[in-house]
Amino acid sequence: MSKTIKSSRGLLIFGIFWTAFSSIFLIVGLKTGYDALNRSAWPEVPCTVASFEVVANSKIDPPFQPTIEYTYQWEGVTHTGSRLWADKKGEDDYEDLAELIEQHRNGEFTTCHVNPDTPTESVIIAGAGDVWGAVVFALFGAGFVAIGIGMIIFSRKQKKKQSSALSSQDTNDDAPKAIMIPFFSVFAVAGLGILLFVIVPQWVKFSDAKGWKETPAKVIWSRVQSHSDDDGTTYSVDIFYSYTFEGEKYKSNTIGLMSGSSSGRSSKQKKVNAHPPGKKITCYVNPKDPWQALLERDIGWWALFALFPLPFIGVGVGGLWWTLKKRSRAKTKATAKSKALSGEGKLGGRHSGLRHGTTSSDVYHQLARKEFSPGGKRIGWFFGAIGIALFWNGITSVFVWQAVKSWQSGNPEWFLSIFITPFVLIGLAMIGHVFYRLLTLFNPAPTLTLTPGEVTLGKPAKLKWNTSSGYHRMSKFAIYLVGEEEAQFHRGTDTVTETKTFHEQALIDTQDPRKSITGSAKIELIDTMPSWKGKNNKIKWSLHVKGDVSFWPDVSDRYEITILHADL
Repeated sequence: MSKTIKSSRGLLIFGIFWTAFSSIFLIVGLKTGYDALNRSAWPEVPCTVASFEVVANSKIDPPFQPTIEYTYQWEGVTHTGSRLWADKKGEDDYEDLAELIEQHRNGEFTTCHVNPDTPTESVIIAGAGDVWGAVVFALFGAGFVAIGIGMIIFSRKQKKKQSSALSSQDTNDDAPKAIMIPFFSVFAVAGLGILLFVIVPQWVKFSDAKGWKETPAKVIWSRVQSHSDDDGTTYSVDIFYSYTFEGEKYKSNTIGLMSGSSSGRSSKQKKVNAHPPGKKITCYVNPKDPWQALLERDIGWWALFALFPLPFIGVGVGGLWWTLKKRSRAKTKATAKSKALSGEGKLGGRHSGLRHGTTSSDVYHQLARKEFSPGGKRIGWFFGAIGIALFWNGITSVFVWQAVKSWQSGNPEWFLSIFITPFVLIGLAMIGHVFYRLLTLFNPAPTLTLTPGEVTLGKPAKLKWNTSSGYHRMSKFAIYLVGEEEAQFHRGTDTVTETKTFHEQALIDTQDPRKSITGSAKIELIDTMPSWKGKNNKIKWSLHVKGDVSFWPDVSDRYEITILHADL
């Protein structure tokens, strides 16, 4: 049995298991969404709320549980209800219930939703908002299911692939890219979802909190909560306090803008010890919605969480752009090859009516030429350098600020200062690289025109260059045609890629700036290898443009070109 068939069967089995496991998330999301959607469709009838309060007890889970009692009528029969939601007992964050208490205080609980099949079953809040959560969960599972299905399809195509290198290449290129679309989509949707629905609202709240009113408060309880899972135990601080604002009494257990747990109990216990029950403290109250309050308005270390979705967005959006661009290029190339093989576009048919004096070679060159310009690549490198520098230095700056604060307070953190030093140096180097890329934007920008756009072995091609400005700054100008063989192999547990140059031809190499303004060179390759791409090997051809610029970054641009077999 060949290695290809074995790998395709392995991929098929893995794809089946992947799809089966991922479908659990899809099924759960669909079932939850269906239940929530079904409840939201229950008829809404008037009701009278007799009582509504929140029981706060640190010894129960969750610690804040609402109790409600209301009456309603269905088909002339009076019923009593006692459920605020359908599937929840309570909340860990009092603020989520404080908003409901405020709604009840304002007399907004006037209706309930009744199950028409079982009229004794009713809820105040039908859970329409749960539908969106379920949809997101289902879409998350659907993305991974799509990846699994893509693996299965690819494994079947790989098993049936043709023996020729060309057809093998087409099969290998198309299916993996199709698999990568849902894969990168999951990353993009997850990153954008966290950014839009978690990070942005929190930053808006952080901005608003600067204007919240300082208000006296009193600690009701304080404790360290432990959270255990397969990865170990983490800890969080829970401080429940009460306050009065404009004559109304409120409660809250919100400490800061961002909540969560982390390792290390001692620091949390120290904070709890500083807030014993009964202690008078200060909180910050939202004057527009007084049921919202904070003990701390600074984000602190949780500012790092704002960077969390950026890698997901970068990988997702960047991966989608790369995949779609590759597919577009592959389709264009396949169409061009198909036309070349079928004879479409050849002269004597469509172009038989050309004016006298125009040869078929001239027309073919005009139709198939390709231009190369460094502008887009240089801008891409510049913004890429900015993005990486911002990401790296954004994370590093948080630790630097903590180190600076420790020195300002007279209690320097030596370990943190030493630990962060190499990261700061790397960040400075990245900033320097940004300025380097900025300078390259103002370099001379030679434009190349290759005619035809894809060079065929045994047939002449023409390369023309034009440098519209800045040519006088280059003390040396050169263009090389380079052929390289790239091989990828495993060395132990590492994957190693080696590149060997088998062809290097100087199309122009001059120290006369005037010759870099414009000119042309003939390309004719006969006894060499065409462009080719396999699973672990690649033959690639490129044009290297080099220019020496004194006291400035040198010109160094590279463009990959295609060399076709003589049969094409």
